Amino acid sequence: MSFDAYSATSSSGSSRKEIDYDALNKYVVETANLKEPETLIGVVAGIVDLGTQEQPDAEIVFKGDSDDEESEINKNPNTYFKDGFDPQTRKPARLLCYPQKPQQSVAIAVDFPDIIVDKGQFFGNSNPQPLRLWLGGTFYMENLGMVVARPTPLKVVNIDKAASKPKWSFSPLHLFHKMAVGAKLVKPGDVFLPNQIDQLIGKAFQFQVQIYMKESKGKHYFTENIKFIGGLGRGQSATELENTFMVQFNKQNSDESLKNLRNHVINTIKNAKNYEGSKIQKQLESDSDDGLQQESVKSAVSVKVPTKSKGKAVPALDEDDDSSPF
Repeated sequence: MSFDAYSATSSSGSSRKEIDYDALNKYVVETANLKEPETLIGVVAGIVDLGTQEQPDAEIVFKGDSDDEESEINKNPNTYFKDGFDPQTRKPARLLCYPQKPQQSVAIAVDFPDIIVDKGQFFGNSNPQPLRLWLGGTFYMENLGMVVARPTPLKVVNIDKAASKPKWSFSPLHLFHKMAVGAKLVKPGDVFLPNQIDQLIGKAFQFQVQIYMKESKGKHYFTENIKFIGGLGRGQSATELENTFMVQFNKQNSDESLKNLRNHVINTIKNAKNYEGSKIQKQLESDSDDGLQQESVKSAVSVKVPTKSKGKAVPALDEDDDSSPF
């Protein structure tokens, strides 16, 4: 079944087991033994449709002077400029910025079969499983909780503007196009579209991973970092996963697939602009708390994020992340 590309926090119960998150976090850090960044082979375990999500403003490196900036603003009043960094060179640059339309976006789960952790023991049910990390990071949104910081947008562009007909595809800089090339599903310059991303599930790649307790203002926070590096090198291989999953917004999902959703992913789904009335809403709100993952680890640095408007958060730029093409 192809991915349904339709546009190019659970409540607490009084009987819930009290979770010692400090002990859980310490256990994961010690068991994973990834306090320093390390390149590992990971396998895409699942992809989750997050619905139509607000997008951060586009930022494009601008080479003009102040007169050119004024001209751009006169032509497009929603345009503005700011100082920032060139995403390719990491050097300071002047950025042309403008609002982007909300976009269907996804979250990606990556399993590392060589590292087995038993988080279930802290929830009363021992269940050793491969270490799982979610691309996109997390941050705290007021009135909602932890959410996916950088959902992956399913945005397509014309990758051959010289052709007589548009050639629509993910940009070659997009995470999914890089993955498709790395998995040898397509060649560089070929088309790879949103309804093909299910083909990436079960594919192995190299990721830079770090799990540690980050110190900030005298406190320590459980922190997971994961960054896509590329496809496997010659001679490299990965263990095949026993269980993979895909969760879609407007399709009926199996109970087993929904059990893979962590709280920060559920919260992000519930914040989608098309959540109300969706099939995923009916499924999430009909399932009991025990049916979904309750692995709400206190991860990253939980700080309030400035918002443009109520319910919409603007994540800080992560200069170490190059998985987003925008």
